[in-house]
Amino acid sequence: MKKVTAVLLMTLSLWGAPYKVGHSVMPLDLNDQFGKRYTLKVMPKTLVMAFEKGTGATVNEYLSTQEKGYLAKNKAAFVADISQMPKFITETFALPKMRKYNHTVLLIQDEEQGINFPYQEDKITVMKFRGNFLTKVDFISTADELKKAIEQ
Repeated sequence: MKKVTAVLLMTLSLWGAPYKVGHSVMPLDLNDQFGKRYTLKVMPKTLVMAFEKGTGATVNEYLSTQEKGYLAKNKAAFVADISQMPKFITETFALPKMRKYNHTVLLIQDEEQGINFPYQEDKITVMKFRGNFLTKVDFISTADELKKAIEQ
């Protein structure tokens, strides 16, 4: 019985664990701020992720100063996890503001999907990929660090 319990606990802990370097990331199906569906069958070279309002603001402010197509040119994508945001706030304030952006914001709206990605409080997550294999994870804070992460 102890062995069964140990195996079950280990399986559950792996299921809820965030991706790590060397892991293959499954294709992502996400909507953007306009409700358009995107399927990332192959991950971009760089995936920038924000899990909080402050880190999202840093990314959006930086991207708003770049030319249209900046993310695509650098083989990057931006994902904001808004799964914790109340639906009323999302629909009334967040989405209308995001629709003014010149860049695409892919949205995680399902809490279960968001927990698959590495996160540090008050940090922007930058994930590097080769195909669908995660090769590097960095946690950054500033627009200068973001520029460097996207453009390298």
